[in-house]
Amino acid sequence: MTIEIQVYANCDDATVVWRTDARIAGCRGFALLRQSKDDAGKTTDSVVDTWVGFAGDPQAQSGRHKPSTTWPIQRFLWTDYFADAMQVRYRVVPMLGTASALQRADAAASPWSNWVRVATGSSKGLSAYFNRGIVASQWVARALAAQGGGPQAALTTNITKPTSPLRKELGGPLREGLLDILKTANAKKQVVYAALYELNDPELIPAIEAFGKRFNLVLGSGAYKSGVPDENADTRKKLKADHKITVHDRLVKSPHFAHNKFLVFCDSKGSTETPTAVWTGSTNWTVTGLCTQVNNGILVESPDLATGYRKRWDELNSAGSAYPPGLAEEGSTPTKADLSGAALTAWNAPTVNFVDLADARRLIQGARQGVLFLMFNPGPKNTLLNDIIALDQQNLFVHGVVNQDPGGKAAPVLTLHDRGNSFDAAPEAVVPQAVKTTMKGWFQDEYRGPMVMIHSKVVVIDPFGSHPVVLTGSHNLGPKASSKNDDNLLIVENAPGLAAEYAVNVLGVFGHYKSRQNQQLAESGSGPTPQGKWNGLQDNDTWQDGYYVDAKKREIDFWFGDHTPEGPAVGTSEHEELAEDGGSKGVNKKGKAKKKPARRKATKKRA
Repeated sequence: MTIEIQVYANCDDATVVWRTDARIAGCRGFALLRQSKDDAGKTTDSVVDTWVGFAGDPQAQSGRHKPSTTWPIQRFLWTDYFADAMQVRYRVVPMLGTASALQRADAAASPWSNWVRVATGSSKGLSAYFNRGIVASQWVARALAAQGGGPQAALTTNITKPTSPLRKELGGPLREGLLDILKTANAKKQVVYAALYELNDPELIPAIEAFGKRFNLVLGSGAYKSGVPDENADTRKKLKADHKITVHDRLVKSPHFAHNKFLVFCDSKGSTETPTAVWTGSTNWTVTGLCTQVNNGILVESPDLATGYRKRWDELNSAGSAYPPGLAEEGSTPTKADLSGAALTAWNAPTVNFVDLADARRLIQGARQGVLFLMFNPGPKNTLLNDIIALDQQNLFVHGVVNQDPGGKAAPVLTLHDRGNSFDAAPEAVVPQAVKTTMKGWFQDEYRGPMVMIHSKVVVIDPFGSHPVVLTGSHNLGPKASSKNDDNLLIVENAPGLAAEYAVNVLGVFGHYKSRQNQQLAESGSGPTPQGKWNGLQDNDTWQDGYYVDAKKREIDFWFGDHTPEGPAVGTSEHEELAEDGGSKGVNKKGKAKKKPARRKATKKRA
């Protein structure tokens, strides 16, 4: 019996995955060993802690943790949220025996994994940042309960207070990275051109004011609320009264949104400005955008790409609060650039005939291993979510989280299900669920609130394959964003480091909400597990059986880059025909749904 192990990391976490060539008799799970190395080369060994004890263990309570040699991991995948910003590597050791008499099987342990740095920038010139904006979680519930006064009041106080430790934790590397990028750019005397949808954050506003007149802002009107035509009215008034930065109004009205969140950084020498980098992503510049929603941001150090975004800024500024026909016509020609072997494509909506969606759809339909996604609400029809659902689920690993079902209760797009049983559906998409009965003791007094849970707009295609792709930006990945809004969609091809960073983020978020969804299904009686039956780790070795068949095996193979189904690859004539057709729920050039073509069958059975 041998164990293979692999690890991937982003700016915040490390995800470890392993597999065996045979089931391990008597195995109660795995201990996970971590070795850290600082920049001076000094190494430190530790055992990773876990938070799940054996069923019936009186010490297995909310917030309690023990080394994985005591509470082993009954999975073949683990995300280490406590890996610090240095190099780390891991090995797993099978734990044999019973819960009360566990023994390490060191002779059967895996080798040490590859070293990874818990940081971004693993693809040159591309830096991705993620927050920890999952409010419905044990640690946030405990932090808010400790402050008293009710969870909603405590949360509001924390996220609006710059010195709050909870705000800093929730904002994570995204908040820290964005503030540092602004500080560095200002120190270099760079000129910035920004297009923002919302702006109210108490740290970000001073950071942009520090630029003075070198910061040029096209500020939209934000979301529409009853009797509030300009969500940014107070911030707009203050910025104009202070005369610190240059503010341009873009007060668009329904059905449009001035929905961008991009910045262009320019080196300045006299009257000459040279675009050097662009920041984009899903993050609104608000306290909720940084702290209570799952969001991402990306810095791309490409003068060519930055020049394209700088041109779009001029087009938006010239449009004032209108949508002249030329705005969509100009947006229908993408900016393309090469960055250290990565191919960059930026679409700036609105566009004509959904050309941005067609380009993204071509890549989705070319998936050879799997597709991961985080989405807010792309809409019910003719969206990239529809295209993902239409993929070959038997051969592809498809996982993601959507903030809400785009079709609502009347015409749901998604099906809640449990993996590996009669409830298995396509794709494995999760909608955030509130904890009710079974795990209520673990999430006492949690505050979920009437808020957005998932705000990222991300699709990751074949992150561990030969043609990795990342789609991100402000674009909600549906027809409305493509045709009605100010939005941008960045496509990055062949940047494996960046794709792995996004994969770690997406599947970390998925894992959090998946466990909650499983419990919700069990509680409702619609899942296969009787209500209340899950109480912790199993004191037997049957927990591992599912990892050698079907969906769970496909998940592990995906992380190792092994799952490659038969079918046309991107760039082949056969694939181009599929892309032109638009998929089962794709759209043609006029935005109408088209019928799905016959797909070539696999020649051999795939796990």
